[in-house]
Amino acid sequence: MARNVAGYKAEGYTRFQLKVGGDPDLDIQRIRQAREVLAPSDRLVADANTGWTQHEAMRVVRAVRDLDVYIEQPCLTYEECLAVRRNTDHPFVLDENVDGLEMLLRAKADLAMDVVNLKISKLGGLTKTKQVRDLCISMGIAMTLEDSWGGDITTSAIAHLAHSTPEEFRFTSTDFNSYVTVSNATGAPQRENGYMKASDKPGLGIEPRFDLLGSVVVDVH
Repeated sequence: MARNVAGYKAEGYTRFQLKVGGDPDLDIQRIRQAREVLAPSDRLVADANTGWTQHEAMRVVRAVRDLDVYIEQPCLTYEECLAVRRNTDHPFVLDENVDGLEMLLRAKADLAMDVVNLKISKLGGLTKTKQVRDLCISMGIAMTLEDSWGGDITTSAIAHLAHSTPEEFRFTSTDFNSYVTVSNATGAPQRENGYMKASDKPGLGIEPRFDLLGSVVVDVH
């Protein structure tokens, strides 16, 4: 994992997200070794994707308390995550628990996070995600802007959402089309030195490759 992080750093990335949430002892080692290969200005996120129990998450945050690392969604439930949050001074990210406006406002009232991960499809599309994004800006909450997964089309939507977000609130965004092997559109943002840029053409600025998307599933008039 540390070697992978060092490789991405050499490609120009400055923000890194580790997939943890397994054996706490191994995860502690992974976090420590990954942090060692980064510069002080690089941001490191340990994302458990709900994978730790509450006591495991508490062990991890205590063991890495001396490191500059963000802790993301350590446990399955909101209440468990909140308990961990209240027992660590690490910056805290919520993801899976925030699936709508009501949950976002509850988390804000509880001071449950410093950053929130907004996924376009989970929130119901670009329009709803933009509304939640604008509310986060007014409340002073930084954001990771991405989706559950995707290729060129999804990455184009992410890039436009990210470009229209003030930099101080744009914590990270993800170039998903760098991690898939099939291109499903032309004109999509491409990774260059750890950055991507949205098209300035109309709409998302892309042309879907319908020959690769397969037969029509639903036709809306």
